[in-house]
Amino acid sequence: MRNYPREEIEAAWAEYRRRGVETYDWPAWGKMFTDDALYEEHNLGVFRGQNAIEDWIVSCMAEYPAMTMWIEWAAIDGDRIGFYIWNNLPDPTGTGKRFGFPNTAFLEYGGDGKFRFEGDYYNPADAERVFGEWIQAGGRRTTPQDRSLRGITDWAPQPPAPAFPRAEVEAEFARYRERAALAVATGDWDQWADQFTDDAHYREHHYGYFRGQREIRDWINSVMQPFPTMEFPVSYYLIDGNRVNALIPNILPPPEGDDGYYGFDVNTILHYAGGGKWSYEEDVYSPREAEDVVKRWIAAGGVIPS
Repeated sequence: MRNYPREEIEAAWAEYRRRGVETYDWPAWGKMFTDDALYEEHNLGVFRGQNAIEDWIVSCMAEYPAMTMWIEWAAIDGDRIGFYIWNNLPDPTGTGKRFGFPNTAFLEYGGDGKFRFEGDYYNPADAERVFGEWIQAGGRRTTPQDRSLRGITDWAPQPPAPAFPRAEVEAEFARYRERAALAVATGDWDQWADQFTDDAHYREHHYGYFRGQREIRDWINSVMQPFPTMEFPVSYYLIDGNRVNALIPNILPPPEGDDGYYGFDVNTILHYAGGGKWSYEEDVYSPREAEDVVKRWIAAGGVIPS
């Protein structure tokens, strides 16, 4: 991956936001990608090339004229940008009720003011639930936008402050990965749970919200039992202060005699609290994609222990 000047990446990122979440000029936004760009929308499809990306985003957003978006945070690290964005629908009831869901994304800059990759991560069930509730409440395509909408209060804590040295955060993230590998090798997920503070929070976009190390420990032990051989190699990660933003595929080993790929991407967000502990984790992914992977794996001969 080439290292472009940060100022160049920041300028492209500002233009990406201007064309998208600020002015909603989707034809112009679609031109922010290189001719050979790859766009992985983990629920709606994979799009290759600038023309395909532009055609898709224009047609997709035409279906949701009332929707607005707001970026809660973003981080640039090398040639990559990671960000957290809210998809909001206006309250048709006039009572201040919220209709919104978040997704995360990674961008990779490709030069000349354009991006060569985007990946979007969210739970489609959240999107469907929000749209269903909005329509039931009276929302319609003609409902006026509300561009003042932001994120949902208390959805996630802020990273601890002040920031610890990057070298410390990076070293602890390496240990986070080592603990996962040890848990896979030994089945000991307790030592993995030990790395969280006693009052840590954990948002898992399928299984729910866990408060405190004890809840995290109980959940991880229960959820990993059917998949003791699942591996978690890190594709890449970004560090911004005490926040780590990583793409971590969850991969099941191919059954004997099979060379297929059985993995799904998870965007994991961590908050480092110092002292070798994490105070927050959030896992963003498509559970439907995960379910499809498990079904293919079983059909190929994978076995869930009884």
